[in-house]
Amino acid sequence: MFLPFSPPPYPSLFPVFLLLLLFLPPSLVSPSLTPLSWTSPHDPCYYLDGRPRHCLSEFINAAYGVPVNASFSQKAPDYDTNITALTDLHNPHNLTCWIAPRSPDTGEWVLTLPLGRRFEITYISLQFCYQGEPSDPISISILKSMDYGRTWRPMQHYSSDCLGKFGLPSQTVAQTRHQETEPLCSDPRPLQKQRGGMVLAFSTLDGRPSSPDFDYSPTLQDWVTATDIRVVFHQEQQRMAPASPFRAPLALSDLQVGGRCKCNGHASKCRRDDTGRAVCVCEHHTAGPDCDVCEDFYFDRPWHRATPTHPNPCVACECNGHSNKCRFSMEVFQQSGRRSGGVCQKCRHHTAGRHCQYCQNGYTRDHNKALNHRQACQPCQCHPVGAVGRWCNQTSGQCLCRDGVTGLRCNRCAPGYKQGKSPLRPCIRKFRRRKARIGRTEECVSYCQPSQVKVRMNLETYCLKDYVLKVQVRGMERSGPWWQFSISVQTVFRTGSTSRVRRGPLSLWVPDRDLSCGCPALNVGRTFLLIGAEEGERGWGPEESRLVADRSTLALQWREHWSPKLRGFRGQDKRGKPHTHTHTHTHIL
Repeated sequence: MFLPFSPPPYPSLFPVFLLLLLFLPPSLVSPSLTPLSWTSPHDPCYYLDGRPRHCLSEFINAAYGVPVNASFSQKAPDYDTNITALTDLHNPHNLTCWIAPRSPDTGEWVLTLPLGRRFEITYISLQFCYQGEPSDPISISILKSMDYGRTWRPMQHYSSDCLGKFGLPSQTVAQTRHQETEPLCSDPRPLQKQRGGMVLAFSTLDGRPSSPDFDYSPTLQDWVTATDIRVVFHQEQQRMAPASPFRAPLALSDLQVGGRCKCNGHASKCRRDDTGRAVCVCEHHTAGPDCDVCEDFYFDRPWHRATPTHPNPCVACECNGHSNKCRFSMEVFQQSGRRSGGVCQKCRHHTAGRHCQYCQNGYTRDHNKALNHRQACQPCQCHPVGAVGRWCNQTSGQCLCRDGVTGLRCNRCAPGYKQGKSPLRPCIRKFRRRKARIGRTEECVSYCQPSQVKVRMNLETYCLKDYVLKVQVRGMERSGPWWQFSISVQTVFRTGSTSRVRRGPLSLWVPDRDLSCGCPALNVGRTFLLIGAEEGERGWGPEESRLVADRSTLALQWREHWSPKLRGFRGQDKRGKPHTHTHTHTHIL
């Protein structure tokens, strides 16, 4: 059971405080396994205005009701039992005594007390059954474990011969800060005399120079932390006569371990869970048996122990109500100037981003609703033909329009464009018609080369062309007296010695006069077989590296059955075979 005590305010008052502990009236002793509740009208971990504050769990006797394991000689134990007389109810009305069995051998009595969890220990006291000072030399070691008995570390030695027994000088105050987390050794006598016997009391912080700064000293906090306590009685060679009353074996009436559940300043209560294990009732959005981690979703800052000046509560991640899961990123925390390191995960309601503050692809922000609204992100309403994909600007909702298309949803043609017939080119540029002149149609007919209904091509004709290309027209725009077409060269069947055509994107330049008369007839979004010849410098456009198509160029809408014949011509041309008169019939549509 946990008995609630008030800790001594200063180490120097510890003997007086211990005296009060040993004689608590029976009315303060409760048979329940639950500690007494705080009587404060508000939670001690918060100010009245709700701000978090440093708080401490109840001060208790952590040894009360815990059986003590007693064994003789650590190396070759021949006696092992659990005793409760040392940790039962101890007051003037209930004095029990445990007497170690007699042993002719010189050895060590070891008392091991498992605390069951991590405590921050303030004191350890032993009360002997006999009333007088022992005249025989006595040596005692107090050790602690921080890993539930796997390893042990000495905290204090007592001996009338410290140098001979433990190799340590006799001293009660650590001389340096390094020494304050090392065991000291001192003569245990004279013992404090209490009703019922003599008392040996050890204060974990007494004589430690940094004890006034305990809340800011991780080293001292580690020094007082323990999961198990062990007391070793080193038996000395008896020098008294057999009739001496001090030849009696070791006799103890009480063992107390005063301390608090290690809750790191984030809990005022320590309770037993369903399994019987004592756990901190964590506050400040902390979690874990020792309140040593942050509660789920409160990962915006690293966990820290609370101090009287900085309560260091765990802070929730800012996810704008669109996620209840996040993680901590030290890299983000450093980049933010050590202010925020939470990264939201699994954003809902079509949101994205570190704080779920953006909309997912395909969604845009509805500024008529708050950012934390479930419908803050609405689907993009892009026109299926006028827009490229279904994505839009997450802030403005502007869709990505095709060439010549405008509007927030890409649902109308831009000025200077008119609706076309191709879904890949829904809007085409309006050509400015020149003032009609007499004989304009006849002029175009005479200007352009006569178009045949059928074009016959054999290998000889094929070899006379400077380029034969399969191209897809993707866009067009005017540039002075020229029209620039964006094309994608899909197949190069033939190129002349001076041509530099390769597969991939390329610009095709057409003179305005030629295009106005419809030669060649190119439409955006369609695929053509482009057959042309380089006549002097006309094969290349305004810049020498650009391909030109003019009135002498044939642009035939592609038919898939042409491919085998054209590839056959290309193969024969490369092998240098004699020209044959194999014909390919190509209809001009």
